[in-house]
Amino acid sequence: MYARETHSRAPSRECRISLDSLARSIAIDGPTAAGKSVVGRAIAEQLDIGFFDTGLMYRACTLAVLRNAVDPNNQEAVSTLVRSLELDMRWTNPTSPHIFLADDDVTTELRSPEIEEAVSLISRIAEVRDELVRRQRAIASREPVVMAGRDIGTRVLTDASTKIFLDASSETRARRRLGEEIDSGRDSSFESVLTATRRRDELDDSGKRALRREQAATGAIIVDTDALGVDQVVAACLEAYHDANES
Repeated sequence: MYARETHSRAPSRECRISLDSLARSIAIDGPTAAGKSVVGRAIAEQLDIGFFDTGLMYRACTLAVLRNAVDPNNQEAVSTLVRSLELDMRWTNPTSPHIFLADDDVTTELRSPEIEEAVSLISRIAEVRDELVRRQRAIASREPVVMAGRDIGTRVLTDASTKIFLDASSETRARRRLGEEIDSGRDSSFESVLTATRRRDELDDSGKRALRREQAATGAIIVDTDALGVDQVVAACLEAYHDANES
């Protein structure tokens, strides 16, 4: 599973645990609203390991930017702030990740229109992504997780034995996001959500993130979720996980 050691000293027990935790984690990539969170939570519940929504980390950073009145377009200032943050993710149960800024649980504050508008400006900054990749790997090295995002298999959990790429058309993704908006009590239309979804794709498409199936990690299983129910997608992902970890 791992590269052969070229020196005589065996890896420490802590190192072996870290590598095993990363290898037994699940990487889920795909564009916004492709079903990553719904599927990831269902997998996490089945396997009883934490669901890690990387989007929450970017949203928490965006919240910090807004709280500190930092210009989201000032990449240097944003990067400096993000590097200074005390940022962590914890679980009360596998499907409910909570994101903390220092000791402040900010999870319930991260779906506001202001954060929705600015989060892509923050997430497209290379220095921010580099910092959060480091933190995400550190958390996954503590314990196996189901991690969902846009560059998980290609950058964060490169050691994971199970990599999934979920894909769907922009129209399907907009319908899903519209349902979330309505459930949250927001007055939205399909047309406005579709426009926002396509704009988000354009902002996220830096050429370095796994947004399209051809950008998926090597060895990733591609699942088109347009015509599949959640249970079918979850079953395919769990089969891949058990096949990869049967030994």
